[in-house]
Amino acid sequence: MKTDITVSYVDEILRQYLPKTRDKVLQAMEYSLFSGGKRFRPMLLLSTAKAVGGRINDGAKTLAAALEFVHTYSLIHDDLPCMDNDDFRRGKRSCHMQFGEASAVLAGDALLNLAFETALTGPMSNKRYQAACAYLFKMSGILGLVHGQSLDLFTETRTVEDATELAINKTGTLIRAALVCGALCGGATDEEAQIFDDIACKLGVCYQVIDDILDSAKCEKSFLDIYTEQDLIDHVKVLNGEVNALCDKLPYDLTFIKQFCEQNLARKK
Repeated sequence: MKTDITVSYVDEILRQYLPKTRDKVLQAMEYSLFSGGKRFRPMLLLSTAKAVGGRINDGAKTLAAALEFVHTYSLIHDDLPCMDNDDFRRGKRSCHMQFGEASAVLAGDALLNLAFETALTGPMSNKRYQAACAYLFKMSGILGLVHGQSLDLFTETRTVEDATELAINKTGTLIRAALVCGALCGGATDEEAQIFDDIACKLGVCYQVIDDILDSAKCEKSFLDIYTEQDLIDHVKVLNGEVNALCDKLPYDLTFIKQFCEQNLARKK
């Protein structure tokens, strides 16, 4: 039976791993987790696993949930007054505005821990799955997402290299986790996983560039500090071409990645 990889399909997977308790912190977790996200990261992971392995296996489902838990934790903490200090997320009150700062901190902590707990329920005897888990949490830590947040808070964007490093580390890390973890769950070789990583780095930059254009009124550090909007559109088109070329190096149907490139270029939010 064909499996459609949709937002609702991902949501069903997420709900399987949520605790049954109903305290304030879990309410804050669920509020942020189901606030209308695109779910494109877990969808990319599941699509990659399916493209490489021919099906969506249990390991891919497990890591798709873990990945989205990490992503949601990062959004909750990113919105905090000590970080980006955003009162709204996806048109709704941000977690700390709705539940208070202490509950938001705990909700983020709990989601990150839940990601670990979830990942450990997967097929840990499988070496490729072990490698995928290690990569997900590498991308979540000081060599990935945390480093990206540090760059955002404590450095200036003066050159295209600065902006690109920020994009790869803050936005690109979980896209990298999505493609590499999906590839490894599907049984990709190390060499193939590296190509997926190269693709994801470019996708991360492309996604951040479009974000910067759409959020130009409030972005404090962005590619618009260096380039005009038209220059950036042209840059994304070049990167999209490079992504397509890398996809064609792999022996899999990666049409969904090429479509993601076009959809990102055309998106309005």
